[in-house]
Amino acid sequence: MKPSCAFCGRSKSEIKDLFSGPELFICNECIEAYNARLHQGEVETGRALREEVEKVVSDGFRKIVANLDLGRLHAKYQLLMKVKFKEEPGGPTFQAVFDEFKRGVQQVIAADDYQTRYDLGIAYHEMGLKEDAFRELISGLRYALRHKDWEKGMDILSAIFYMGYDPKRVIEVVAEVFKEREVSAG
Repeated sequence: MKPSCAFCGRSKSEIKDLFSGPELFICNECIEAYNARLHQGEVETGRALREEVEKVVSDGFRKIVANLDLGRLHAKYQLLMKVKFKEEPGGPTFQAVFDEFKRGVQQVIAADDYQTRYDLGIAYHEMGLKEDAFRELISGLRYALRHKDWEKGMDILSAIFYMGYDPKRVIEVVAEVFKEREVSAG
């Protein structure tokens, strides 16, 4: 009896390679077909996971922004939600809409509104926007300390350290705030 692939039945003369197992043989074409099916499953799983993450981030962002007083930014927010992390051919990219939204937020939120900056920092961090989150958290910390709201300052510091930001950068900001207080008091 000639060795043949246990899966497709082809003999060695019909295929490139025939691999032997303890009791059976399998050809290179069946191995390649199986690998392709495995890879397709990984692609489908990856696509489903990406869609789920996009939905969670989109929903989370929508909830966070709903708590902000957007006023004239409402139209930009609506466009952002319409784009929904998906770029349409010829349409604006999510990044472009989001950058415009962030600029608008900077104009609407008072510089010393440390609670909103803290909330925004948490939101950005949850969205994976680490530098944006750090900038907002540090801004919130700066103004909480300037307003002598030590409790909120501790909350913000705790969040910053919990999120794993560079302690040296944080300490530099804290030192800067206290230097400013010394200069203004002197």
